[in-house]
Amino acid sequence: MDAQQKLQQTHVSAQNSNRESTSTSGSSLQVFTDAAIDVRGQKHSYGIVVANESGAVKAGVAKPCIGSIPAVLAEAKAIYHAILWVQLLHLPVDTLKTDCKTIVDKLNHCNWNASPLDDVLVGIKNLLSFSPNLRIEHVYRESVRLAHWVAKFGLGLDNEIIGMVLLPSI
Repeated sequence: MDAQQKLQQTHVSAQNSNRESTSTSGSSLQVFTDAAIDVRGQKHSYGIVVANESGAVKAGVAKPCIGSIPAVLAEAKAIYHAILWVQLLHLPVDTLKTDCKTIVDKLNHCNWNASPLDDVLVGIKNLLSFSPNLRIEHVYRESVRLAHWVAKFGLGLDNEIIGMVLLPSI
């Protein structure tokens, strides 16, 4: 079974998520993100998974990148690329879930410094201005395990891979 088939057949478990509020926009799609780093290979990768409320995977991206960066910066870039991707596809997503509490806290409290991380966070805030109903939530690691698998899979790739299940007209 190839990776795209596995991505399409896998379900996201959201049982352990610490969801703070319920969806208000009526959308049933949610995004899960994670990052993986290969220090030896000087690579990092982003895993992005779009699933419906029942956990059925609808789309995913594995995006490998050259260079080793701090884990929190890789997580922030995964969120940035996930938001950009779902906006480009006009997917009706209202929740993005990440296991990186540092990023969620910084986005909610605007603790800005002059750092590369904060540059990415400003980019995330700018993207969110085009999706005012999109919430970024912290969840436990178990809830983003498929996105983590996709990110780890991306470390072995040379190019981005995108898998999509046919979506009804949106």
